[in-house]
Amino acid sequence: MKILLGFRNNGDAAVNVTHIAGSLNVPQMFSFYVTNFTTQQVHTLVESGKEASFEYPFLLDPSLAGHEFQLSVTAFYEDESETYASTFYNSTIAVNDPVGVFDTQTFVVKLVLLGIVAAVAYAGVSAAGAMPAVEKSLKKAIGSGTKKQAAPKRETGTAKNFGKNEWLQGTSFKEGKAQ
Repeated sequence: MKILLGFRNNGDAAVNVTHIAGSLNVPQMFSFYVTNFTTQQVHTLVESGKEASFEYPFLLDPSLAGHEFQLSVTAFYEDESETYASTFYNSTIAVNDPVGVFDTQTFVVKLVLLGIVAAVAYAGVSAAGAMPAVEKSLKKAIGSGTKKQAAPKRETGTAKNFGKNEWLQGTSFKEGKAQ
């Protein structure tokens, strides 16, 4: 996540924006810190009457999803004589679950539950003695229970016409004996 800070110097002297820091707190008890974000060193001089923009990136822990927190982000700056701090964001935010992210842990849990349901169903069908009927239904549903095709005609040769074949005359073939 990123927060963008628009900084305007309305003073008479230049100021040096030194750093930006943020924290995540419990909304009902601001003194209880959930996370202190990294301080970003800026060190940028903003002249009198000028503006500057600063980006403050931070990461939220995914385990915080589903809760509301108080987000507070402060800019620290100084002039020649004093140091200042201005909290430019101080509001309650809702941390939502990431959208569209593949969650491996949830996938594995669902896969294990599916396996347990399948095992219980198999055990129940087996115990009831209905396994042959279920197998027959599955074969029919898958398509292996469809009508069988007629077997192709097999070539039988000329076995019944042995004696009528002239081309066998004069060979060692004896009529009436099948080899």
